[in-house]
Amino acid sequence: MKTMFIIFYFSLLFIVAFYGIHLYWLIILYLRSGRDEVKPSHGPIANKSYPYVTIQLPLYNEKSVVIRLIESATAINWPSDKIEVQVLDDSNDETSKLIANFLNDSYKRTIPVIHIRRSSRHGFKAGALAHGLESSKGEYVAIFDADNIPEPDFLTKLMPYFNDSSVGMVQARWSFLNRNESYLCRAQALFLDAHFRIEQRARSFGDLLFNFNGTAGIWKISSIESAGGWQHDTLTEDFDLSIRAQLSGWNFKYIDSYAVPTELPNTITAFKTQQYRWAKGAVETGLKLFPRIIRSELSLKAKIASFFHFSHKGLSLALLLLAISLMPALYIRLESGTAKLLFIDLPIFLAGTGSMTLFYTLANRHSNSKFTLRNSIMMPLLTSLGVALSVTNSKAVLSALFGRTSEFIRTPKSGSTDKNQQSVPIGYHTQPDRSVYIELILAIYSALSVVTAISLDLYLTIPFLITFLFGYVYFSAHGLKDLYER
Repeated sequence: MKTMFIIFYFSLLFIVAFYGIHLYWLIILYLRSGRDEVKPSHGPIANKSYPYVTIQLPLYNEKSVVIRLIESATAINWPSDKIEVQVLDDSNDETSKLIANFLNDSYKRTIPVIHIRRSSRHGFKAGALAHGLESSKGEYVAIFDADNIPEPDFLTKLMPYFNDSSVGMVQARWSFLNRNESYLCRAQALFLDAHFRIEQRARSFGDLLFNFNGTAGIWKISSIESAGGWQHDTLTEDFDLSIRAQLSGWNFKYIDSYAVPTELPNTITAFKTQQYRWAKGAVETGLKLFPRIIRSELSLKAKIASFFHFSHKGLSLALLLLAISLMPALYIRLESGTAKLLFIDLPIFLAGTGSMTLFYTLANRHSNSKFTLRNSIMMPLLTSLGVALSVTNSKAVLSALFGRTSEFIRTPKSGSTDKNQQSVPIGYHTQPDRSVYIELILAIYSALSVVTAISLDLYLTIPFLITFLFGYVYFSAHGLKDLYER
């Protein structure tokens, strides 16, 4: 049994290292890309021949931010006879009345705004977007989620990239309105900075498949149609359509130099709800489309990168099992001695965690001119939060693998910004998160593991164990607070 456990334990470590090595590869692609930005080619749009653009605003119960969104969307600079705004409103609360009153009484508009209501939420966001396209006039469609505040120059900056007729989608980077609201928001901002600044840039410049992020982007409508349109059989309709469109021959452009402000979830429960949806949707999309990718004419490196792209949330399962294995592993380490710990465990551990540290450090350096003490403290916090997400993401991955259907659960918005750094009471709550009790048990178990390591004089294992301990303590403490404040 001890031999079987050792094989199992090291298999988990190798899986973590395997994904860490892939992260090093993305970092290398990012470094090779340099700081040069993609430039649009000359063409009709550059010569002021404006195409018709539809702006879609998919909404469901967004009373805290809906007016801000419509005001910013209708302030976008574009000829008024070449633009329309569709408010795709599936709300069942006072959001719909707020929209109607604002459009009727408080808004002297020069841009056509169409308030579209459906009889049901069939297909959720994907269904709303598809329904809006049925009556749209545009050749292109720009999409903004409720928490976005697009700048007036959004279209004039991004539309010229469509001068290349092969381009089907242009994605802007996200910036964050409330990144300084809390440590949780700062951590999320660094998570997403790394995704946009490093991962999206690396995939774009490395000729790999990359995804539309669901908002702050523009699609050529013919690319949506040729790829089979919006589909709602996964929780990440944006990821799904992105892969299908690129497999249909369309090229995508990621624009790192232009950012659209968006809002981060400001509670741990809302954050976990969002991560669950992204994790499950990624696996669902992989199960749906990876066989098609394997049969495609994509390069081998693109196919390998796609596998990691679809499956990286599955790393949470390995981390969860690793957390459970901590205590018995300590006693095996006691028999093995320090030498084996240094020459076997340590390199594998560094392969996984070292790449993450470099990944987030580079993202921070790209986003900020100087590396502050506060940001340096965030690096170990990021690793701990990534570990603590193992419970939520493992549930999501298993749900996808077993083919269970899930409702598209929106992330509550508060309308908070850096100017208003306190959480705003919004009257919206996510569903009760009972997994917090599992996180609490793992926090206690991790604390016992640290105590055990100290008692056995296995001091080299303590930084590794504290990574698990801090993450589960943070998640369980804030999760219980959210649960009992409902």
